[in-house]
Amino acid sequence: MDSLENYAMRVLVDAGCDCYTYGGPSARHIMDDLKEAFPKGMKYPYIDVANAILAMSRPEPISRKPYVMVFDMPSDCDEIEYDSFEAAQNSAEDTLCEWMAQEMATWKSDVPDQEEKDRWDYMIYNFGVSVRKYDPMTDEYFDVWEPDWNELTELGWKEFGE
Repeated sequence: MDSLENYAMRVLVDAGCDCYTYGGPSARHIMDDLKEAFPKGMKYPYIDVANAILAMSRPEPISRKPYVMVFDMPSDCDEIEYDSFEAAQNSAEDTLCEWMAQEMATWKSDVPDQEEKDRWDYMIYNFGVSVRKYDPMTDEYFDVWEPDWNELTELGWKEFGE
């Protein structure tokens, strides 16, 4: 006969879960999840299976990626984690190119009118990217790279008057 603990572990594995799945805030939803997955009941009472799963659950370890790429726009500022400086820097440069492509896609023709040029210049002066590195001693990220004007102009990131 299958022990309660083995049964609970099999329920987790069959659902594609592991010992970290209910180790945090999602633990309070375990009963609802079990009832939804097994609407006709289980081999053991829901509460017993839930408690067995919670007994083997562990919180997800805290981790930070060593680098983040920060993108800053008037409407949003966020960051994306990366394992390497090169990946974060490439993502930052790709983000600038994507912003330019999105802006040019709104133009009525290949030659922008004055309003489109003004929107372009607004983007150039109000959108930005940078790369930050994690410091485990302070649990904060600090700036390690922001594209200089030469790097920006090589990508085409310059105002229309230039």
